[in-house]
Amino acid sequence: MCAFKIVADDYGISSDVNKAISDLVSKRIVTKVSVMANESIQYSRTDMGEDVETGFHINLTATTGLFGAGQNEKISPPRLVYLIFSGKLKVEQIINTIKDQHEILKIKEFNFTYLDTHHHIHIIPKVLQALVSYANERGIKSIRCISMENRYLLFYFSSLVRYGFIAQIPKMIVLYLMGSYMKRTLNKARIRYRRNLVLMPLATKGDYAGLLRRLIAKFKDTDAELVVHPGMGSGTSQADDYSAGRYIEYCSMVNRI
Repeated sequence: MCAFKIVADDYGISSDVNKAISDLVSKRIVTKVSVMANESIQYSRTDMGEDVETGFHINLTATTGLFGAGQNEKISPPRLVYLIFSGKLKVEQIINTIKDQHEILKIKEFNFTYLDTHHHIHIIPKVLQALVSYANERGIKSIRCISMENRYLLFYFSSLVRYGFIAQIPKMIVLYLMGSYMKRTLNKARIRYRRNLVLMPLATKGDYAGLLRRLIAKFKDTDAELVVHPGMGSGTSQADDYSAGRYIEYCSMVNRI
């Protein structure tokens, strides 16, 4: 059985996030990191320990040139969804963007064992199709799947309610429902994924530390992965509108685990 892992997303989005994740890796709290391509700050694979596993965190919402967007111009997830379903964004365009971002990360000396996306946007079939195609082309054997075994779902959602995250339940329901499609697609393509992916909610409301402790206690002896988004900073970062929540996540992991 694969060991339980805490996975930190968004490495590369800002220096504050990179510092937090590197610290959690050095403390052996985080053992798997999803890395974004970003040419506006300096970072490389050597900034993290050798033992940590790294994945390619593809970013289609703050990308370099998709549909005319500039380097620092963000495209909201709803806008991206509209462009995909309206047919204005093709699979080939997505693959080309993935290739461009991969080249940036190759220069920074990163190698990857899996693919995923910022905001889990690969729950959309066309995006998942692009990831499967790219994984097959590059020999990448694993793609993140938003899945959880039925025996854990009631515990997970009741925990969100118990610790004050009821407002985020509709979003989580959509993600895990789309995970059923993802599993079928990945099984057909013979691409590996974890059976249980535990998504932590946004930390700015609710008892994040309490929820984190409860979920780790439940899943620590399973093959699950628990996804977090830590960061350091004042909470006023212009590059990252979730910086305050990231700091709550970071402190919860450092002080409570």
